[in-house]
Amino acid sequence: MKKTILAAALAAFCSVNASAWYFDGGLTGTTGPDYSGYKLNLRVGQGDFALEPSITSYKYDTAAYNNKTFRTYGLRGAWEKEAYTVGAEAGTTPEVNGYKNVYAGGDVTFSLTPTSGGKSRLAGPGSRSVSGGGKGVTRVDVGASLKQTLHTQTVGTVENETSQTEASLFAGAKVLMLNLSASYTGYAYGDEDATPQGFVPGNSFALAAKPRSSVNARVDIPSTIPMVTPFAGYTVTKYKGGSASAETDESSTIMLGGYVDLNMVVANVTYQIFNYAKENDSFVSIGAGLKF
Repeated sequence: MKKTILAAALAAFCSVNASAWYFDGGLTGTTGPDYSGYKLNLRVGQGDFALEPSITSYKYDTAAYNNKTFRTYGLRGAWEKEAYTVGAEAGTTPEVNGYKNVYAGGDVTFSLTPTSGGKSRLAGPGSRSVSGGGKGVTRVDVGASLKQTLHTQTVGTVENETSQTEASLFAGAKVLMLNLSASYTGYAYGDEDATPQGFVPGNSFALAAKPRSSVNARVDIPSTIPMVTPFAGYTVTKYKGGSASAETDESSTIMLGGYVDLNMVVANVTYQIFNYAKENDSFVSIGAGLKF
């Protein structure tokens, strides 16, 4: 499936008219306690259609993971109009240390102010930065997404599986100088024989856990510092099978950072404090990208 995803992205890229296509791509690295990872995401489009291949890698330097590196290969396609965006995605994590997954999903975003800001969105999978200020509420985007993942953990000759469904509601608004966004994600499970690995909205690092729900809020403040847009966010995640006394039933993440957008060049720095099981861990992400 990995080869199929990359081949589809390459074929689409090569077929695009060179005089009309656009490109947006970036690489972000994340480091934390016994953790390292990166995400390479590309966006190639023409007219109303865009393809977004991505590679996400993460590694925990602990005995539980045998110091192995996990890589997820994904591809999202989106049809974007001023009033709405419709997207579909699929991807896989090839087997490492007995664990693998495969997923597919879709999303839709509606702009309640389609004449303000073009096709960029303030929330959801199609979100991108929107600069500048205004008077009152100048843009509102709302949407929903659904994703189905099959996690498989092989122990000896036995394959244990967990079916995970993620349903998200999200919204974004541009109010005066602020870009505000928030999301709620609920999780449901079928068989629960394998521990899922992955990301929850708002966190830049992967976890091996069974989320029950996750709430994320973020604010960006464009044009407050020359060339720099500071931002802050907060995420609360509840887990299945956690212990209240050990504080493993819930986690919280505080996010602070900023990005520089110079039209063709973008750079960002993010600092996150993750509170879980009576401990605080810090994660730092640094990224850069090009767009033309």
